[in-house]
Amino acid sequence: MVDFARASEIIASQCALVRVRRASRALTRLYDEALRPSGLQATQLTMLVAVATCGDGGVKLGALADGLVMDRTTLTRNLAPLERAGLLRVARAPDDARVRLIFLTRQGERAIEAAFPLWERTQKHVRERLGPSEADALREELGRVVALATRPEQAPAPARQAKARERPAKPAKRKAKRRSPEA
Repeated sequence: MVDFARASEIIASQCALVRVRRASRALTRLYDEALRPSGLQATQLTMLVAVATCGDGGVKLGALADGLVMDRTTLTRNLAPLERAGLLRVARAPDDARVRLIFLTRQGERAIEAAFPLWERTQKHVRERLGPSEADALREELGRVVALATRPEQAPAPARQAKARERPAKPAKRKAKRRSPEA
């Protein structure tokens, strides 16, 4: 018979997933509070910035979902309030009505401009509290975690990381996907 109390204790103390989710919730809460004067949440700012980095041609919904590591349904649900607020515009692709393109509006640009100093101040606070080298190491390690979870066959094994960093990257044989900046 499984001792659920003991199993819960072990999972909570040793499971990387639990720790990552707790850290994610804590940081999201911190950034959401800091961004409150802008009227945006951290996840919303991340989506706006991701769309902004794709330029005036907009971005396909699927590409945006991949870049943000979100499923399309969740992304669509999260884009809806931004579209209603006039920060984004969603349109059908002219060459394929099945494809939806996401565009940043001028109002969306202004929202990013208003929120960015708040985000930047919070980012500086977190970086100072962690220490610059620890913050960089954490960002790098979390990037590896994302790579492992989204492309397990491409994630470098820990023993080979140092050598992989020393060699110049080989050009990708397939078309690279656009990446959104980390928030």
